[in-house]
Amino acid sequence: MNSIALVHETLSVSVAERVDLDELVDKVLPAIGDGATAEVRAKVRREGSFGTLPAALATPLVLVLTELVHNALAHAFDPGTAGEVVVSAQRSAGVLDVVVADDGHGLPQGFDLAASDGLGLQIVRTLLDSELDSALQVRARPGGGTEAVIRLSLRGR
Repeated sequence: MNSIALVHETLSVSVAERVDLDELVDKVLPAIGDGATAEVRAKVRREGSFGTLPAALATPLVLVLTELVHNALAHAFDPGTAGEVVVSAQRSAGVLDVVVADDGHGLPQGFDLAASDGLGLQIVRTLLDSELDSALQVRARPGGGTEAVIRLSLRGR
C-alpha cells in the first residue's frame, strides 16, 4: 500500500506530465523492502536507467515492478537467508527492457506462468497486457534464482 501511495503522490501533479522513473523507482523500492518479513534479509536495488516516461505508462509499470519485487521477496528466499533483488532497466531506441532478478532458490519444479493463478501475477499480466501492450517472461536466472523479464515498446508513446 505504501508503494501505491508513493506512486499516487508522485504522479498526482498531472496525468500529462512526464515522470522521472528512476527517481520514482528509487522511492518505491525501499518501501517494498521495508514491507518484507523480518525473516527475509534481502536487499533491493536498481541498476541502469528507466529515463522519463509519460505518467500514463509510469503508473502501471511501477505497479508491475512493485508486484514483481514483492513476489521475489516473498517466494525466492527461505526464512533467515540473505539475498538480493535487482531491478534493472536498459533503454535503447524505442524499447525499455526491464528485469527483476533475484538470487534466491529459483522457480519451483514444473512452474508454469500461464497456469499460475496467484493474485500478484494476475495483476501483473493484466497491467502488462491492457496498459503497457507487453508481456511477462519468467525464467531461471543464470547462476541461480529467477528473472522476470519485460520488454516495453516506447514507439509512438
